[in-house]
Amino acid sequence: MGQWPMLVGAWITVALLAPDFPAAEAHQTPELEETYIQGVFSPNFTPPAVGTYDLPVISRVAPVVLIDASGRRVNTASLMRGKVAVVSFIYTACADRLGCPLAGMALRELQAQLRREGLLDQAVLVSISLDAERDTPKQLVKYGRAFGAEPSFWHLLTAPSQQVLKMALESYGQDRAKIYDEAGRFTGRYRHVLKVFLVDGEGQVRNIYSAGSLVPQVMVNDIKTVLAEKTPSQQEAK
Repeated sequence: MGQWPMLVGAWITVALLAPDFPAAEAHQTPELEETYIQGVFSPNFTPPAVGTYDLPVISRVAPVVLIDASGRRVNTASLMRGKVAVVSFIYTACADRLGCPLAGMALRELQAQLRREGLLDQAVLVSISLDAERDTPKQLVKYGRAFGAEPSFWHLLTAPSQQVLKMALESYGQDRAKIYDEAGRFTGRYRHVLKVFLVDGEGQVRNIYSAGSLVPQVMVNDIKTVLAEKTPSQQEAK
């Protein structure tokens, strides 16, 4: 959890990826959400031990063909098959401190913890852009570098069309709405609830994290708990 206090610095990095970010905000008095980002509200509890709790199936998600940061078409089913996936919906111009930047920092720490635990071959991170028009593969590469994403483990994806993106959003139950200014012009921003999904190897959602529960150690324990479960075939063999 040592990287949480570095969130503000990472936020500056992300802001550079969004050139239309209002300059006035840089001079505003720090508010509660900025305090949150600095880690003051980092949980002071010990997550339950691996395997001492259940993560019932919440829903099932459908596979979708998207485009990765190298421009290749990839099927999410192939990325996630046989692994526990942590799936987030982000967009690179997001200016909500408790939205995409917070998710990016949490996933960076999660990536580091999974590497230390030797679980990079049993888990995978998938971040899907909410902005299929502007988040090109080139932009996703910049975003990945800002958060230290390892391309073979943390996959940054964008949709080839609005129709495909809509399918993905509906499958996961992720909201997204355009934000318009007073003149009715699209600002380039989207309103969305931060959701990060824990998906097992069979495409079943087992947990959903938000700004108040996006704790890397909790996610690590959840991943281990799902990995420790016996598959139906193993249960029959027993």
